[in-house]
Amino acid sequence: MREERGDDAIRLVVGFPKKMNLCMRGYADKYLRDTRIKPPYLILIFHIGRREGISQKELIDEVPFDKSYISTMVRDMTELGLVYNDSTGKVHSLHLTDQGRDIYAMSRMMFELLDRNLFDVLTEEEKDTLGIIMRKLNDRANQIMEDLSKG
Repeated sequence: MREERGDDAIRLVVGFPKKMNLCMRGYADKYLRDTRIKPPYLILIFHIGRREGISQKELIDEVPFDKSYISTMVRDMTELGLVYNDSTGKVHSLHLTDQGRDIYAMSRMMFELLDRNLFDVLTEEEKDTLGIIMRKLNDRANQIMEDLSKG
């Protein structure tokens, strides 16, 4: 029985991010239908807006995209006038333009809507418990990655 419960937990932990991503894309597609903004931009703009001056390297640690994809998306968003790079040397310091801040406000509304619709099946106590569990899993994953990088 414990083995089945463990298998179910692993299945959920592995499968849920994909479903969450599909939900986010669905909302983004709905709200971005008549714009040149791509759904992944919202995720990046959300993170840049929350931490003005964030580097591309720091973004890699916070979003589910690889280095190359982030670099391409940042370049595209810069060309669209959503983001500017206030860098010195190799250190990137990303900031939102006024238009980028408008998109940031849209991304916040979209994430709030997703949060409200996705988590409305949970009580406040369950949301608190989920937060505790997710932080523990996140911390453990960080520890495992650190151990693996040591060899």
